Parts: sequence; C-alpha cells; structure tokens
Amino acid sequence: MSYLAIKIGAWFISGLAAFTLLWDASKPPAPKLQPGVQITTTLISIAPMLPTTTTTTAPKGCAQYVADAITAGWPADQSPLLARVMFRESRCNPLAFNSQDSNGGSRGLMQINGVHETWLKEAGIITHLDDLFRPEVNIIAALHLWRMVGWQAWKATT
Repeated sequence: MSYLAIKIGAWFISGLAAFTLLWDASKPPAPKLQPGVQITTTLISIAPMLPTTTTTTAPKGCAQYVADAITAGWPADQSPLLARVMFRESRCNPLAFNSQDSNGGSRGLMQINGVHETWLKEAGIITHLDDLFRPEVNIIAALHLWRMVGWQAWKATT
C-alpha cells in the first residue's frame, strides 16, 4: 500500500469522524432540570459480581477413600478387598443410592442397607439414613458391619 493511499484513508476517516460529531451537534440540547421535578436514575454496576462461596469438597477416587478408611480404623491388609468392594458397590461414588434394594435401600460408598438403621443409630454412627451419604460416616458404618459379620455382608470373598 502506498504512502498516498494511507494518507487519503486517514483523511477520509478523520472527515467521517468530524461529520459524525457535527451531526450530533445539530440535535437540540437536552432539557434542563426544573426545580421540584423528580429524577429517576438507574445505576449499573461495572464491578464484577463474585459468586457466593460454598463449602464443597472435590470428589475423591477409590484409592483416596481406601486411605481414609485405613485412617478411620480399617486394617491395612484389608485394603485390596475394600477397594474392590467399594468399586463394585458404588463405583466409589459417595452419593450412590440403590432404591431397588429390598433391605431399605443401599446408600453411599459401601452401599450400607437401610435395614441397619436401628443399630447404626444406637451405636451413635448416624442420626438419619442420609448420613450414610457422607463418606466418612459410611466408612465407619461399614467398618462396624465388617467387624460384626465380615465380608459376607457384601458377599465378598478374601
């Protein structure tokens, strides 16, 4: 592109801008405010709205839940079978729910049956069956059940 073409383009754009400014200048001035007249102003915030904070935890994987279980008291030598059962029962999803279970539904990581509600409440592990959706509660409930009947509660073999 030649120097002359650039100069003509700049002159054209400058002229167009001046014409636009003059065009707006030909409009009648806005009416002046009169005393006693109410003015309505709408304010628009330019500050970004921050999302409200909520306390959530990132979902964990099976290995992390097994580590939590060992910390909660599960024997470390049971961790391979614990991981297999946890994966088979819930795919390591603490919110897993099986409403088709005839034993009052199964909840959480280890799919604890609702039929165990009474003794879980008596043991102070839960106050409501929905507590079993909390991984730490489900792991403790499963530990107590395992101590009572072993892996047969999950039809698992060592």
